[in-house]
Amino acid sequence: MATERILLVDDDPFIRQLCRDILESAGYETIILGDGSNLHASVAAAAPSLILLDIMMPGIDGLTLCRQLRTGLRPFRGPIIIFSAKHYRADKQLATEVGANAFLEKPFSPDRLLSLVRDFLARKISVRFWGVRGSIATASRDTVGYGGNTPCVEVRVSGVDDIFIWDGGTGLRELGRSLRLLGGNIKGYLCFSHFHWDHIQGLPFFEPAYIAGNDFTLVGPAQPTADLLQILSGQMASVYFPVGLEQFGAALSFQEIGEGTVTLGGVQFDTLSSLHPGRALIYRLSQGDKRVIYATDNELPMDWKTTGGAAAHELDRFLRFFQGAGLLIHDAQYTPEELERKRGWGHSSWSDALDIAIAAGIKNVQFFHHDPDHSDNFLDEIRESAQQRIAASGGTITCGVAREGDLLIV
Repeated sequence: MATERILLVDDDPFIRQLCRDILESAGYETIILGDGSNLHASVAAAAPSLILLDIMMPGIDGLTLCRQLRTGLRPFRGPIIIFSAKHYRADKQLATEVGANAFLEKPFSPDRLLSLVRDFLARKISVRFWGVRGSIATASRDTVGYGGNTPCVEVRVSGVDDIFIWDGGTGLRELGRSLRLLGGNIKGYLCFSHFHWDHIQGLPFFEPAYIAGNDFTLVGPAQPTADLLQILSGQMASVYFPVGLEQFGAALSFQEIGEGTVTLGGVQFDTLSSLHPGRALIYRLSQGDKRVIYATDNELPMDWKTTGGAAAHELDRFLRFFQGAGLLIHDAQYTPEELERKRGWGHSSWSDALDIAIAAGIKNVQFFHHDPDHSDNFLDEIRESAQQRIAASGGTITCGVAREGDLLIV
């Protein structure tokens, strides 16, 4: 039986009783409020797993309450469902912008309400690798096992229709083909860690971007010399590519971000600057108490395992950001020996990636951004060495080498 606590705010006594009956019959504990005057105190006291908010209420409306919950000193990180008898597209858009995870139209059936609640409280995040190689794509029989496409990771969140994509390397082409076969209109967020070639070269070959009716927001770190449109259209200038960005049929918008917190499609993303030449970001996606971190192209500082100095400051910064995540996807391009020859190139060794994951209490770490010269056999050897290192330390962390096509559920 479910034991989660759900908080409902609605000024209509009929809706309050209806929702109470539906939710409690399914085994949920409910807290019912007629307006938002005591909402923040109730959230602090009861720690609900999920909040249901009506839009039109006396005093403070549901959209304002939602924004306050997401941006307060102690922001609510669980799912928020907004519902309303008004079916205006603008309201739905506003609900997303203020941090709601879903918009439920009144009247709704008991099955629809319970389906949404169960999906969100399952708190499932699915992650699929479409490109795992670093620096340059490889087309070799020696790399076919783990894959030769450059970075692209698809992320899906239970109860959220939007798709989230980390980076647009050559793996983006394969993801696009998969989405086209599924059919239907697509709304999604393509989040770039940075704009080095191996992370953007798949964009011109992303079929859904050419299809009218699709809608994509392209997100990435603000750069000092050009904006996102200039950067991404630049690689499609006629001197480099025969088709320009203006040929895309999908609706496109551009969002420049820095370190901090941003809500995309009702899902919370936190970002942290990585240690890589140029401006680059690490992404952390949160859904309830589950967190997935994408930390490609990040060079952990030399001697970070010792105390004192700048390395200790960087270590603290990463440990606090990584702490307790269910899944950490981390750059592991080099062996320790290779890293000594390539300091400052912006990548980590597999052993450093494993050690910081253990230190941060990560449940599952996946080595990512494989060197183009590392064959399948070599990556198998790295995986075996990592397992031996974990066993010798008595650790329980799950460790893998990211492989194209792999699907992980968090």
